Amino acid sequence: MTLDRYDEKVLALLVQDARLSVSDISRQVNLSRSAVSERIKRLEEGGMITGYHAHVSKMDQDLISAYLALTFRPLSCEQVQPYIDKIPEVKLAHSISGDIDLMILVQVPSMKRLHEIRLEMDSWPNIDKVMTHMCLATRLDRL
Repeated sequence: MTLDRYDEKVLALLVQDARLSVSDISRQVNLSRSAVSERIKRLEEGGMITGYHAHVSKMDQDLISAYLALTFRPLSCEQVQPYIDKIPEVKLAHSISGDIDLMILVQVPSMKRLHEIRLEMDSWPNIDKVMTHMCLATRLDRL
């Protein structure tokens, strides 16, 4: 799907505030309400907009966040998917290019729980290396 500058502006506004009315968006992008409505409908049907979500504040600000960088020999990201699914503290998991095969974000209540997850990952099939990267500060959170 090819986006023009108006589509990009509409998407940026919706990412910033998914509750904006079509009228508010149309004023900010200088298009009619019907043109904005059509664009939003096209973006939804084309799969660019996959949903509208409420960003919920974290109830427990004391959660520890860490990225776990996993390397497999041989590669087996699909094989470990069931293991990933069983850990509720996993918030994101991405297969990535480069030296790392899988990057996982976890949010845990304690270092003890992080250690337990880390030890569990050591038993996953074909695991070669797990590196833990602690998050020190949140600079931007659009999830």
